[in-house]
Amino acid sequence: MGCSPSKNTGSPVTSIEPEPRSKSAMYRPASPIKQADRIVEDCIIVWFLPDIFKDIENEKAKLRHIVSTIKMFTDQDQCIAYITSIRVEKIFFILPTVEPFLDAIRILPQVEKIYIFNEKTTDKISSANTFSNIDNLCKQLTTDVELCELDLLVLTASPPPATSNDPTSSNGKKQQAIFLYAQFIREIVYRLKFETNAKTEFVHFCRMHYANNPEQLRIIDDFEANYRPQKALWWLTRQSFIWRVLQRMPRTFEIDILYKLGFLVKHAHTQMTNFLDNNVMMDEHHLVVYRGKTMFTEKFHSLIKLNCNGLISFGNLFIGHMDKQIELDFIEQRLAALPAATGVLFEIHINPTIRSTRSPFTSLDIIHNDDKQANHGLLFGLNTVFHIDSIVELDNTIWHVNLTLVADDDPQLLRIVAPLRSSEVHANPLSYMGKLFMDMEEYEHAEKFFLAMLEDTSVQSQPRRLVRVHNGLAANYMSRGDYAKALEQSQNALDVSLSYLPPRHTDLAALYDNIGKSYFHMGEYQKAVDNYEKAVDLVVVNPQTNDDSFLSDLKTRIHSAKKLINKNS
Repeated sequence: MGCSPSKNTGSPVTSIEPEPRSKSAMYRPASPIKQADRIVEDCIIVWFLPDIFKDIENEKAKLRHIVSTIKMFTDQDQCIAYITSIRVEKIFFILPTVEPFLDAIRILPQVEKIYIFNEKTTDKISSANTFSNIDNLCKQLTTDVELCELDLLVLTASPPPATSNDPTSSNGKKQQAIFLYAQFIREIVYRLKFETNAKTEFVHFCRMHYANNPEQLRIIDDFEANYRPQKALWWLTRQSFIWRVLQRMPRTFEIDILYKLGFLVKHAHTQMTNFLDNNVMMDEHHLVVYRGKTMFTEKFHSLIKLNCNGLISFGNLFIGHMDKQIELDFIEQRLAALPAATGVLFEIHINPTIRSTRSPFTSLDIIHNDDKQANHGLLFGLNTVFHIDSIVELDNTIWHVNLTLVADDDPQLLRIVAPLRSSEVHANPLSYMGKLFMDMEEYEHAEKFFLAMLEDTSVQSQPRRLVRVHNGLAANYMSRGDYAKALEQSQNALDVSLSYLPPRHTDLAALYDNIGKSYFHMGEYQKAVDNYEKAVDLVVVNPQTNDDSFLSDLKTRIHSAKKLINKNS
């Protein structure tokens, strides 16, 4: 069964492309937090233990072997407050007894699983997810964490080109922006350049965040002493801090992580490309691998069903197995934990003539050729793009989705990413990235990104770039309804512009217009009119750049503001 006509649509998308410089990773929170407090993995353990009668360091050490971040609480209210504050990580919650507040906690999407651990329990396992022995708990937790992490695969989709849905709708624009963000990351990896001390900086970063994890610290020491570019794929796929830190990045938009790990990702990308170029694993035969995932029905419908014949991108590094049963078993295990979810089995077809220099892939057997066990799977790079060929329902809970690897010169993909390669985007990549965050409705991330750019000395030394950042912040605050902050940023943009432009330059018209809009929304209508009129004067005095549509909009805004002035007088 192929794809029936969808009601969704594709459209040209405003896009961005990263600037190839490692120091553009200045993604800092708007409200700075201690770097040591930063969580760098997808999963955390929250352990509520109101009465501590003995030393539990041994138990914590065993748990930390599975999940690095452990948050301990003795106060119930503080524990609940922390759990409800989590938005990104998946929580594995441990407590000694069944508490009344569990009913409210267990329905939270961030709570992955709840365990009762009490050494006073008479049986080793008195009931499901109840344990009296720390080793039994750790055994179950290891399985649950591995399954959870495998299922945190980030998918983005772009609809087929000939569909009828309005691409200008909020949902359509957001979906396209999210897909484009994924391709933005792919371009970063492809064009990335890094400094000679990149590994040293990454090692320092990891030592700080794994300071309480002796096992990972030993691996970090090993990495520092023995890492070589030709072993990048081996290190990247080793189940350690590197894999976990990188796999979190597509879900959290923490661009600095990509830059911190950029040297290794770039080395791995080069290594995979070399394998393909040398035909190490590819022959004349068509390759087929499988990858399982679960998602809730609404997301499956909007992300996959409505985008049949469109494109889908897998944001993370991911492994596809040649044995379909491995992935079916994975889906069944996840559905047992998430009975309301829908299972998806992706069947991925690779034509040996197709090449993607931006998203290479390679065999696990080649990477781990010294290991005794066979891996029989393919590793795909970040944000690899596939065409959605068909969707078939296998049963009431699992769908079969046929995908085909897309080449870099695929017309459908080129149409979407064409703006990435524009000269304007190349000249101002960071500003476009902030704009893309706003199109994704990730306003907090946009604010953090723009504020971090204001601290960049290369931005501070270039007035035109600084103006773009202030304008980006102003637009972001305007979208969020914070008109006072929008006004402040627009005024800053005007002040900087006047440092290198004459006061009658037409480029200032848009800035006066933005200031007028802020005043209008703040109810200061006369100040709004004053700035609108300044914008009109600049447009009229420069007939060679006269924009009739812009001029008409300005006059309409002046008329609206004056009506409100008269009404209130």
